[in-house]
Amino acid sequence: MERLFKIVLLTAVFGISILSETFAQISVGVGLNPGLGYLRSAGLKDAASIMKSQNGDQQYSYRTKAGVQIGFHAVVQYRLTHQLSLVAMPGIRFVHSSINGLLIKNDPLSGSNYLEQKITSTATLIGTQYQLPLLAKYYIIPDKQYFATAGLCFSYSSPMKLNSTEDSTNAYYINNMVDPSSVKRLENKNIKLDQYNPFQMGMLLGIGTSVLTGYRHNLDIELSYYIPFTSSNYYTTNASFSSQALLNQAFTQTGKQNIESATGKSLHYNMHMINLTVRYLIYSKVK
Repeated sequence: MERLFKIVLLTAVFGISILSETFAQISVGVGLNPGLGYLRSAGLKDAASIMKSQNGDQQYSYRTKAGVQIGFHAVVQYRLTHQLSLVAMPGIRFVHSSINGLLIKNDPLSGSNYLEQKITSTATLIGTQYQLPLLAKYYIIPDKQYFATAGLCFSYSSPMKLNSTEDSTNAYYINNMVDPSSVKRLENKNIKLDQYNPFQMGMLLGIGTSVLTGYRHNLDIELSYYIPFTSSNYYTTNASFSSQALLNQAFTQTGKQNIESATGKSLHYNMHMINLTVRYLIYSKVK
């Protein structure tokens, strides 16, 4: 396997060197990268379903909610041929994603009377990623401005924060009448997530078009999708938060361990992103 990897690498380097002798253009610029991102955990979703059956709850679920994200990048483009370019975009991205939880359970009282307990929760994860996307950009039809991109994106996350909001409601159903409900809200801001994998990697696939094309200037508009290759835990060891959290116990060390022990599911999360990238090449030089 190692020998095969070396052969492929040498072949790629040799091929690029030949192409660069025939046509090579270096361009630099800036990029803006707004989009939507969401953390997804199949394990958390399945665990809630299992615990609903185990406890006889009316509802128990976690749902992902996409958050608005934005990135700022420097752009370096090395054009190998008229149709093929290599693009590097080192930069910074501000990430934001939420997971909403819902639990409804009925505790029987006398006769047909019962107490309905309802918990709604929102866990919002916020952080900053330092990114390095490395892309191949290929113009699909010669002399047309439509292109496809594919490549890898390497990311390193700075300390992540958790904002937690949970509402707990108790409603008594007595003789088919509902007594006034009591609502209790728990809010916790800027809880440090001290257990997560800061290094992430995924694939970027995109399509786009070049506008305002010229000898030295170029504006790319691209729609891309980030497919994660890596996953991570996200939880805190903050004792104060752990002692009062309800559904958001899933983001504490103790809660995570209890859920995994009770259901056999692993609480790992993948970050998915849909991006609209705008790249403006400010200056180009032909070698």
